[in-house]
Amino acid sequence: MKKDEEGFSMPLSAPAYAPPPYWARPEGKLLLVFFYPDRRALEYEVPEPLTVARDAMCLAWLSDLSQPPHTFGFYHEALTAIRVQYKDTTGWYINYLWTSNDQAMLFARELYGWPAQLCDDERLRYNGSQVLGECNRNGVRLMRIVFSVNSPPPSRREKPLEDDFLKLFAGDFLQIRKIPSPEKEGKPLRQLIHIPGEDYRCHELWKGDATLELGKSGYYPNLSRMNPTEIEGAYFSRAEWVVPYSKIIGEF
Repeated sequence: MKKDEEGFSMPLSAPAYAPPPYWARPEGKLLLVFFYPDRRALEYEVPEPLTVARDAMCLAWLSDLSQPPHTFGFYHEALTAIRVQYKDTTGWYINYLWTSNDQAMLFARELYGWPAQLCDDERLRYNGSQVLGECNRNGVRLMRIVFSVNSPPPSRREKPLEDDFLKLFAGDFLQIRKIPSPEKEGKPLRQLIHIPGEDYRCHELWKGDATLELGKSGYYPNLSRMNPTEIEGAYFSRAEWVVPYSKIIGEF
């Protein structure tokens, strides 16, 4: 195989995923909880040269997504993210991410530095006005959100929910992509990636009350330290967006 015949990703003769952009289809459904934990837990989670943003806002996300070309069907995804600062830029740093789709896991890790690992393949559950979401890895619970709608239907709202939601959600992603060296004393590849979110469109949005539980686990001994002391807002959404090529803005 010649170099110009190689695929975009490994295996080189049968790439595990195609190049960006990646489209999250509007059929995707998401539970999003914006919250504040103990700030001391965040200081441990955020790597240099990023720093915790002044407001120390965090995000928990549980979703069922369809994101061609790596999957036309639905897969389960969960993450936690921390609002961070780098120089004059504020954005979201994802410190934990789980997905039930191995192709989604691979492109997230290899291209963007998102720390994706596999989780059990589950779905959001619905009971009347309540939505329940869980993320488990090999049967161990890592995240649980119970959400109950309390907002009126769109035609009866005094103002669009999207205004407040987008203020909370605002910002691109700032991620440390770290690839270890195969040499014993080798220097790892460590890059700061600026990942914009493009073409975000919210097709359905509901606000409500929610509880968020981050589980205690030997896998992730510090995850439960991020449990919320205050919830700023909780939403159920149906949305689409595009994850494009991104930019390396520093190497450390």
